[in-house]
Amino acid sequence: MLRNDEARYGAVAQTLHWLIAALVVVMFGLGWYMADLPLGQHKFAMYQLHKSIGITIFALAAARLVWRLCNPAPPFPSSMRSWERVAAQTSHFLLYLLLFAQPLIGFLQSNAANFPVVWWGVVRLPPLIGGDEALGETLVEVHVWNSRLLLIVVLIHAGAALRHHFVLKDDVLRRMLPSARTSSS
Repeated sequence: MLRNDEARYGAVAQTLHWLIAALVVVMFGLGWYMADLPLGQHKFAMYQLHKSIGITIFALAAARLVWRLCNPAPPFPSSMRSWERVAAQTSHFLLYLLLFAQPLIGFLQSNAANFPVVWWGVVRLPPLIGGDEALGETLVEVHVWNSRLLLIVVLIHAGAALRHHFVLKDDVLRRMLPSARTSSS
């Protein structure tokens, strides 16, 4: 089943979700690793990899959002309280916002620092802004703080999914797992 239905997310939504999740985890590890590297070719290569993955996350998040607009998510379980529904909607909104903002801020920071962004070593992306050292430094700080906020939101999202699975014992997590069966399937 490619499309979402009343009981679970379809294969396209699941694939995009888990691919983005895996890439975000890689980005956190790569970001922490490369930050303390000495200047040199290895650090440059890690930054290029970081940029390519970031642009890929941006593109996958855009595809995920378009898919979600065309394929509404399964409804929340009837047992979910109103505050839980608001929390879920808020966390999903923040995840999308940060998945778009974080790569864009990194891209703009590279522009401001006059560093080209070459996606996977093949496609040179045109800069959106010119060089500006002060702006570049500010955008580095914003990028770092947004990464911390993204980590918090991701941990809340994952924690909520695990709470639904292990404590509430409902189908919220199972409906996003490729091979899991839900109580209505």
